[in-house]
Amino acid sequence: MTETALALDAFPPLPGADGDERKDGRRTGIEIEFGDLDDEPAAAILRDCLGGDLSHPKAGQWRLEDSRIGGLDLYLDTRLRPEATSEGAELAVDIARRVVPLEIVTEPLARSRLPLVERMMDALSDAGASGSRDGLLYGFGLHLNVELADPENGTDMPRTALAFALLEPWLRARDPLDVSRRVLPFTRIFPGAFVDALAEMGGDADLGHLLDAVDAHISDRNHGLDLLPAYAHLAPDRFARRQAEAGAVKARPTYHYRMPETRFGTPGWSLGYEWRRWILAERVAADPDCLSRLCALRGDFENVPLRPPHQDWQDRMTEALGPLAQLAPEGGPGAPQ
Repeated sequence: MTETALALDAFPPLPGADGDERKDGRRTGIEIEFGDLDDEPAAAILRDCLGGDLSHPKAGQWRLEDSRIGGLDLYLDTRLRPEATSEGAELAVDIARRVVPLEIVTEPLARSRLPLVERMMDALSDAGASGSRDGLLYGFGLHLNVELADPENGTDMPRTALAFALLEPWLRARDPLDVSRRVLPFTRIFPGAFVDALAEMGGDADLGHLLDAVDAHISDRNHGLDLLPAYAHLAPDRFARRQAEAGAVKARPTYHYRMPETRFGTPGWSLGYEWRRWILAERVAADPDCLSRLCALRGDFENVPLRPPHQDWQDRMTEALGPLAQLAPEGGPGAPQ
C-alpha cells in the first residue's frame, strides 16, 4: 500500500461520497487555531509544506494561493486586526499576537487533500506552535466545516443533528475537553430539551421539524455542533427573522463541527483523530437501526442526569454502537482503536 493510501486510511470517506459526480465527493473546510508561533514563520511553513504563492495583504494577515490544497488564509484571530499594513498596524499586531491565537482557514477540501493538511499541522507543531492544553485559557479550536450530503435541500441534516446530539455526552466522556475549552463559551453541549425534542421526532423528521427545534432551544452558534450556517443556507427567509438573536452567521451548506480542540504536541492526536470522531456521527445517522437504539437509550435514561454521563448509560451506549465505537476510542488520542 502506498504512503498516500496509508494516509487516507486515517480519513474514512464521508457517507454519500460514493457515486458523487465529483471524484472526491463531499468537501470539508478546516479551521486551525494555535499560539506561540509568529505569523511570518507560520506563513513560511505553509508555503514550504504546500507550495503556492504567499502574499501579506494586511498586518497580521497572509494569503497562500495556488497551493496543493488551493487557497488558504492565515490571520490573527481577532476583530481588532488592523485593516491596513503600516508601521502602526504592525505594532498593534505585535502586541495582539501575544494574547490571541493565529488561525488558518482552508477552502472546502476533497478528502484526498486532508493528509496534506495533517502534515502541515505536524510542521507547525514541530516549529513550536501551541495548542489548547499549553495554556490555562488558550482554548484553541480545530473546526471542521463538513459539506451537507444534500446541500440543496438538507435532507440529511435532521438525522445527522440527531445522531450528534445523542452521541455528544458520550463523546465528551470518552475524551473530555480540556478545561480551557469547557470554561470558555464556544463549545457548550446541546441543551437537554433540544436533544429530547430531536429524539422524540426520531430519524424520519424533516428539515422543518428540525428547524422548529432549533428555534425553540438554540439561541447562538456556541455549541459543539453549530447548525446555524446550514440553517441560514437552507432557509434564508426563515433564518432572517432570527438573525439579530443569532449574531454574525455566514450562510453555507456545512455542518460546523467546532467541538474539537487543537492539541499540538499531544501523543496520538491528529486531524485524522478528530475526523473519525465526526465520521462516527455520520455513520450513526446513516444507520436507522443504530439511530433507533440510541434514541431508545435516551428514553431509558430520561430521568437520569447524563451530565456528567451516567456510567451505566455510557456502557450501554458503547454496546449499542458496537464496532463503530472504535472510531472514538476511550481515553482519547493514543488509545487503542
